Amino acid sequence: MPTPYPVILHHFDQSPFSEKIRVIFGFKQLAWRSVRISRIMPRPDLMPLTGGYRRTPTMQIGADIYCDTQVIIRELEARFPTPTLFPGGNAGVPWALGMWSDRSFFQSTVNLVFGTLADKVPRDFIEDRERLRGAKFDVEAMKAAIPQMRDQFRAHVGWIEAQLDDSREWLLGTFSLADINAYMNVWYVRAHLPNADHVLAKFPRTLAWEKRIQAIGHGPRTEMSSVEALDIASQASP
Repeated sequence: MPTPYPVILHHFDQSPFSEKIRVIFGFKQLAWRSVRISRIMPRPDLMPLTGGYRRTPTMQIGADIYCDTQVIIRELEARFPTPTLFPGGNAGVPWALGMWSDRSFFQSTVNLVFGTLADKVPRDFIEDRERLRGAKFDVEAMKAAIPQMRDQFRAHVGWIEAQLDDSREWLLGTFSLADINAYMNVWYVRAHLPNADHVLAKFPRTLAWEKRIQAIGHGPRTEMSSVEALDIASQASP
């Protein structure tokens, strides 16, 4: 669906859910604008667009604002259906796998990452996440749980490895949203843990699959200021 407005992603580079969208841009070879936002509040130029919604990422096309990763994915697939994220009509399984990758898999992943980095996590980041969660962001508890979280993370990766056991390149045979959903957690560990190679050492098929997804890239990316994005929204109609 052609649009006179650029596809704009408000994100930060370390965001795992933003990485999903960036890989989709790469797969669909979409040119997009990157507005880098802070990892923590305040985000004064983003809140007027989202009405206070603060999770990352947010996609903007003109004055249309899309919050929540699943909403963004649906809109991208509707506007840019080729190549599809659901080859062979396989839409249900990738969405269902998203419930696994975004919840139980991600929970073990984020606890492993922050437990490992506990002594390096800035206090303002901890306080920001506590406000978001409405609960304590207990990095010391995460640190104590590293052995358990590492085993849980590896158990999840083991399911990826098992699915690739017949030498297929992609989880459902052809690249799909299922690969992107599962990849998010492997990417998050790779991007943040210096011992990622050790954590993933027993999963050679997953490592090869990871490299194939890395090769997809993020598509043509151009940086844009938040002020420019606000100007576009103010001049467009929803």
